[in-house]
Amino acid sequence: MPQTTRPREELHGVLSRQQLKPPLRDAGISLHYSPDGRYLMAQDSTGLYVFSREPLRLRLLIGTEDVYPARITSDSQEIAVIGHSLTLDREKLPAGPKMEQTTLPFRDGCLDAELSPGAEFAACLTPDFTLIIQPLSSSQQTFSESLDRPTAPFQVVFIPLGADTAFSSPFGFRLSNKWDLLVNRGLKFLPLHFSSDGKNLFVADGLNGFRVDLTTRQKTSLPGPLRKRTFATFSVLKDDRVLLVGGEKEEAPAILSLKSGNVVAVPSLKADAARLASNPRYALLSQTGIVGDRVFDLDQNRELETPVNLAVDIFENEMAIVNDKGELFLYHIGETLPFRFSELPLDPLPVLHAAAVTPSLDRVAFALNGSGGVFSLDTGQCLYSGSSFASVNFSDSPSTYLLAPRNQKLPPRVLQIDLSSARSTPEWSGGKDVLRSGGTVLLEYGFESPMGHGIAMIQENGLPYRLRALEPATGKELWKREFPYDPPVPFADPQGERLVLAWNAKSPGGESAAKSIRSAWDIFKHAKLTKLDSFFEVLDARSGKSVAGVLVQQGSGPYSYDAAFSAGDSLFLMKDGKRISVYSLQDGNLKARLVGGIPTANAQSKLFALEEGPGRLCIYDLVTAVKLDQQIFPDAIAYSHFSADGNRLFVLSKHQVAYILDVSGVRTAPTRDSESQ
Repeated sequence: MPQTTRPREELHGVLSRQQLKPPLRDAGISLHYSPDGRYLMAQDSTGLYVFSREPLRLRLLIGTEDVYPARITSDSQEIAVIGHSLTLDREKLPAGPKMEQTTLPFRDGCLDAELSPGAEFAACLTPDFTLIIQPLSSSQQTFSESLDRPTAPFQVVFIPLGADTAFSSPFGFRLSNKWDLLVNRGLKFLPLHFSSDGKNLFVADGLNGFRVDLTTRQKTSLPGPLRKRTFATFSVLKDDRVLLVGGEKEEAPAILSLKSGNVVAVPSLKADAARLASNPRYALLSQTGIVGDRVFDLDQNRELETPVNLAVDIFENEMAIVNDKGELFLYHIGETLPFRFSELPLDPLPVLHAAAVTPSLDRVAFALNGSGGVFSLDTGQCLYSGSSFASVNFSDSPSTYLLAPRNQKLPPRVLQIDLSSARSTPEWSGGKDVLRSGGTVLLEYGFESPMGHGIAMIQENGLPYRLRALEPATGKELWKREFPYDPPVPFADPQGERLVLAWNAKSPGGESAAKSIRSAWDIFKHAKLTKLDSFFEVLDARSGKSVAGVLVQQGSGPYSYDAAFSAGDSLFLMKDGKRISVYSLQDGNLKARLVGGIPTANAQSKLFALEEGPGRLCIYDLVTAVKLDQQIFPDAIAYSHFSADGNRLFVLSKHQVAYILDVSGVRTAPTRDSESQ
């Protein structure tokens, strides 16, 4: 965040303030030379950085969230970025200004999209499975063709709900007969591969694979032997050859002819995936679960010594690497010492994949794209760093339990981390089902067949499932519920002790859930219901027992909410990522409507807090929703959490400064509101 836009600091009750050392970096970073080699572009989930090579200096910084990989134009004069919302931005190199901002003419959105090298074409897979290739300089399409749609059980589409985050969100799946619910999410549906010169697009879709020549606009099928081979990555080489690596059948990497499909070479490399460097003589190899790239010389058929890195690229005889400290080095191939050095600024943290603090606020763990770490809050020092994780649970011992997400080779698995030695030990492994953090438990979502319950009609959105709560350290089942008919939307809360199930109030499941809670049923049975009403059942996450229920007669049904969580006597509902409604569990009445993010609550102190604008943290009474206090940080907030007794509040800023505040006296201190001063 530029210094001129940071809010002024107005903090009180600060018990500690620690800069995390070293800060955690987004491991999902890419590095690319410009076509003429004069610039280096680094991109991660929140920022895009352009360095001039001589001197090696940062020249352009663009904040980027929810964008596709950026491209530098063929003449190395501009940089182009397409957002998931299909806005196109062009900026002049080396240091701006912005040249153009337009919206791409894909009116129905894109299930999948790709910008060509050289930024001349955009490819889009529309919701009706039409592949469109559009030149950015013209309104006339280069190519358009309807593709075969993927088949789906029951002739419907499985729509994933939510994502792994450190905050409340829905999880599991819903059903739909439309693909348009998945547009503009930045998902990958087709293996789309442009050649490095941007003149051909390859759709490497098994038996349906084909090539589109963007100069002649002609489509040709890929040769049969190539279409029959499985692979994880497809890299187009010169002389009409392609490098295939990985795949379900674990076939050896091979170089095939694009004309005949025959194998013309078998490089002696080992990798799960590979892509070409800017100098196509070199392949950049990656391994599942291991951060960084290795370099393989395709001409000499050997792997090169490569410094530890997050990302690599090679132009002519020069190798650029960026490491987990944000350091950017340039090497000559074959030399062990760099000849130039620079540094990437520390990005503001993106939405965290997972986060937790100990009850006493002495340690924090959080995860980003590809990386995760555990830090001491007494010193700010990193105690453990490794790959990203989907949940974290602290135990009474020095150990920490991390849920490693599913990858191409392994199911989700729980690792025990000994913080004194920073060693990880596998504890237990999940199966094919979805595992989601539920605070004190792990929640396992598995598909439930209705066949064992008699004949059932699968209703719109209604996907039968089974929900189990598991002990994080051992995988032991704590409770199980099955929803073969009329299933609710489950909302996990990684920060709390409760689970929320959301039903359509007019459904049999919603009525049955309301009947099981006397106080809720008294309200429910006298209400005039509509199909847009929702009933929220609040459960204790460890026991599975119902705590309360709330009928909400506004909104657009249970699928319209981004988050639902509960603490003390309150139910919190969020829409549009910022509109928060607070309801009483006692009488179902609306307590407050607020606008903000990063909400956290504590039942012991009966307090809740949320960020109302960058860096402005407001603290409220959990029972009355009356505002009690305000703290203004010099940076936006990435995460916050109360201590177990609720008397202290942990706050992590976007630039990884950890604060602990004393909030024990907020009810007796005068309310601070800088806007009125």
